[in-house]
Parts: sequence; C-alpha cells; structure tokens
Amino acid sequence: MRRKGIVFAGLLLIPVLAFSFKTRSSHGRDEAPAEKEKLKIEWMTFDKGIVLAKKENKVLLVDFYTDWCHWCKVMDKETYGDQDIAKYVREKIIMAKVNAETAQKFKFKDGMFSGRELSMMFGVRGFPSTVFISSQGELITAISGFIPAGKFGVILKYLAENWYEKMEFDEFEKQQNAKNKG
Repeated sequence: MRRKGIVFAGLLLIPVLAFSFKTRSSHGRDEAPAEKEKLKIEWMTFDKGIVLAKKENKVLLVDFYTDWCHWCKVMDKETYGDQDIAKYVREKIIMAKVNAETAQKFKFKDGMFSGRELSMMFGVRGFPSTVFISSQGELITAISGFIPAGKFGVILKYLAENWYEKMEFDEFEKQQNAKNKG
C-alpha cells in the first residue's frame, strides 16, 4: 500500500515539474539559443531581373520551372534552400523565376515574350533549367536538371565572378576542390 502511495505521489509530481520547466523556459531562462532566421533567396520576375542585373552589373540567374516538375521542387528545397547558396546569391547574383508554361508576358530586349517563348529562346529542353544571363542581357549558359548545392556553389562563383572569361569550368572546378581540401 505504501509503495502505491509513493508511485501515485510521483505521478502527481510529473505535471507539476513539467509545468515548472515550461514556465521557466517561457521566461527565457535555460533555453537553447534561438535559431537564426534562415536566409531566403529574393526571387523576382524575369523583366525586373534583367533591369536590375544591368543596373547593378551582375549576372542574372533564371530558374525555368514548371508546376508539375518534381526535381524543380527538390532544387528549390535542397539547392536554393541551402544557406551558403542563399548568402552568396544575395551578394553576387540577381535571381529570377519563370514558369516555362505560363502565357504571362515579360519584357526582354525589344519585345514581350511568354514564359514558353523565353524558355525556347534560351534553349530550355528540360526542367529545372538554370539559365545565366550577363548584365548586358546575353546568354552565358543554360544547365538542365537538378544541381546539388555543393556543385551549384562552384558554378555560381565561376559565372558571377567572370571566371568563365578566363578559363574552362573543369579547370576552375579542380582549383576550387583543391582549395577546399587544403
């Protein structure tokens, strides 16, 4: 009988202790440091991106996607959601998204083009496709398919810092990998 009383008293203490810990942490004491708010990429429309890239003399990255594309969603989460990628593009690159199936029109050079027309103009053949455009509105390159964050970071640096004008990508990538290992 005495053992049942101790167990019962112990069970009654659990909610009291839980409430005390909850109250204590809700007042800000003994809590783990708050997580920093995650950086997010600031996406804009294609035509606004073209104007801003020219004004800031930066490369424009255009993410051509479709609503039904599984790998587009994976790239949004894993690559564009990567904190190192988000930090780098905030400083160095203008970011735009275009639904490749939209009829919405965007101003480019001397015309108005739908998402479908823009994707054809830039040679998009699969999704996701990542298109890089110079600050002068000229195509640098287009890459089809999902790109993991690590590889994407090297590509971004190669294009945003104009290394593509000085050396082939394979050579640049080897240099970057050697730096990262050493």
